[in-house]
Amino acid sequence: MKAKPKPSLRPPAGRTMTAVYLAAMAGLYLLYPGRGGYGDIVNEKLTLYWCLTGGYLLALCLWAGWALHRGARLSLRRYLRTCTWPERFCLVYLVLTWVSALASPWFPETILGVSRWEGALNLTLYAVSFLLVARLGAARPWLLWIWSGAVALCATLALIQLTGANPLGLYPAGMNYYDKGVKYSGAYLGTIGNVDLLAGVLSLAAALFWVTLLRGRSRQRLWLLPVLAMTLAVLGAMGVMAALVAVAGGALVSLPVALPVEKSRRKWFALSVAVVLLAVLAAVYIWDGGAGVWHEAHLLLHGQAEDSFGSGRIYIWRRVLELTPQRLWLGAGPDTMAYAEIAPFTRYDADLGVKIISHIDAAHNEYLNVLYHQGAPALAAYLLMLVMAAWQWLRCAGGDGVAAALGAAVLAYSIQAFFGISMVLVAPFFWLTLGLLVARCRAETAVNACILQKEA
Repeated sequence: MKAKPKPSLRPPAGRTMTAVYLAAMAGLYLLYPGRGGYGDIVNEKLTLYWCLTGGYLLALCLWAGWALHRGARLSLRRYLRTCTWPERFCLVYLVLTWVSALASPWFPETILGVSRWEGALNLTLYAVSFLLVARLGAARPWLLWIWSGAVALCATLALIQLTGANPLGLYPAGMNYYDKGVKYSGAYLGTIGNVDLLAGVLSLAAALFWVTLLRGRSRQRLWLLPVLAMTLAVLGAMGVMAALVAVAGGALVSLPVALPVEKSRRKWFALSVAVVLLAVLAAVYIWDGGAGVWHEAHLLLHGQAEDSFGSGRIYIWRRVLELTPQRLWLGAGPDTMAYAEIAPFTRYDADLGVKIISHIDAAHNEYLNVLYHQGAPALAAYLLMLVMAAWQWLRCAGGDGVAAALGAAVLAYSIQAFFGISMVLVAPFFWLTLGLLVARCRAETAVNACILQKEA
């Protein structure tokens, strides 16, 4: 008599739940503008994120509990043994984040965060969602259509707002986008709000779209052409330099991996990219543009860094680095920079004719932000997670266009993150895309191993 098979903690139930969660994040979460306009969009999005992610985790816990009740076995040792390196470093990063939060003099405020809701709780949700998607997620074509449709609607709203209109009443009554910095602080567009955060989402989306257009086989992918055009139009109109560098620089670096050519030719493309990058650096070093980003980059290459460079980012980075050694190993605790009392950065905007005062509660560099808040070991784990994911991308993207697109998207976001801020409005899209990349590379490696085994 055959023994009854034990229930498994594997698909299809777990994969179905994960697919529903990914669809909700790609569509509903991106497009939801809240009910209180831009003034309350962070709290509105945060509530929705907690509902979606919390509901997803609860559903998985109930499913796992049912499976365990039916006799399934859960082995932590087996899980750790079968983890990929990005997952392992993510686990280390997560543990170190909680060590930092608990050891902080501002605990328990480190759980939720002091000013941007980037406390240990949200950082945990980002990391856990990545780990679950890396195991149970799959980059299905229909998920791309949901994401591209949502991006198209978000970009359409932004383009309408750029005409001076105020659809959905997201700006205060009687105001529009062009009242930025005068009648209200900051600049806001689309269903994300802050243009710097919107630029992070769109830079990720643009990279995903152009590589899919290049490597995809279905004619349906041509739908991405107008979506990509709208995305680039919004990025150009916003003029967020970090995103423009991410899209252009990320495309250049991704090209040797994304091109559908033989492996031997990829090396030549990679060498060509290296030559182009060195030529650009040489041009910036030799020629001074006189003003703007080129001028600032020219002076930086000559070792002349002024606090005003990068819209004050050099000033912020310097002050944060001065404070970092005080708690180098454990950090100050997640989202506690507001308590550092760093002197505000001020600058005069000649176009607006106003003096802008920027209070500092984030490093405006996600990597430096991790260093200050969670410590050097946590930053090392975070960077190693990205490095190992990049290694997987390089290994499997040559034969898999989907992996190529996902890796290019992660790279574009990682570049703009050097100048950006991690917040709940944008960070989940990065972590979920990274999870899909790891899941895709895991599946591609398993398929290749099966093929080799059959051939042997």
